Amino acid sequence: MQSKKEKRTALMQELSPIFRCPKCGEELWVDEGARLMCIQGHSFDLARQGHVHLTKKPAASNYSSELFAARREVIEGGLYEKLHEALGALLNGEGETVLDAGSGEGSHLAALKKKKDFDGIGADLAKAGIEMAAKGEDELLWVVADLAEAPFLDSSFETVLNIFSPANYEEFQRITKNGGTVLKVVPESRYLQELRELAGEAAYSNEEVVEGFYRQFPDAESSKVSFTTAVPEHLRLSLLKMTPLTWKHSEDKDFQNKARHMKEITIDVLILKGKVQKQHRFQSGAEPS
Repeated sequence: MQSKKEKRTALMQELSPIFRCPKCGEELWVDEGARLMCIQGHSFDLARQGHVHLTKKPAASNYSSELFAARREVIEGGLYEKLHEALGALLNGEGETVLDAGSGEGSHLAALKKKKDFDGIGADLAKAGIEMAAKGEDELLWVVADLAEAPFLDSSFETVLNIFSPANYEEFQRITKNGGTVLKVVPESRYLQELRELAGEAAYSNEEVVEGFYRQFPDAESSKVSFTTAVPEHLRLSLLKMTPLTWKHSEDKDFQNKARHMKEITIDVLILKGKVQKQHRFQSGAEPS
């Protein structure tokens, strides 16, 4: 029986070449010792859990292991099922290479993998999230990465997912194949409204984020997923812990007690779909193919 490390090594070899060295930008390949190596001699070990660090230096994150664990419990509990159905319908499936940019603990990507057969990589700068992801789903790759300098070669992915996470569109377009897709999920005004009201937070406005996406992808399409779902009692405190919305109330017993009685939650999001169109450059006198 293969270990997680052996399975991930085989996946990396299957997808090669896809990674580039974060230090020099050269192509990375997998050597016999399950390390990623480049021609300049830089090397990156695959951790025992099956993930790899492809960053120039460690980075701090505001997101804790507790938050990632709570988010995984909520997502695996099925509260985002309708969102996953909508995203799954936008994926091609077999033969498609998908990057979840800002994957955290990887629960969304793992849920989508159960719906469609694709080659998937989750990347995030938060080490705690990637380590947690690597301990779970065996058929996906997990990378600690700075998405402002993504450690992937040009035109590596058919689809880049960006779910409730900051985006770097210049890098997304570089690493996505011509004609490929960037899918971004952003909250709408009613997203987690029950928690917002409990925490005394104003409704969220996504206007600036949406406008930014359309500047990059003027012909983008959008679709809305909005529903209110029951929250099982065993998930209510996890729902409280999974979002920065409630961080300042983490030690407030009265607030926690009220959250335990929160029987439903609203998921209200916008899915933005942009197509990557790259300009081809031809040598003088050459005809387009």
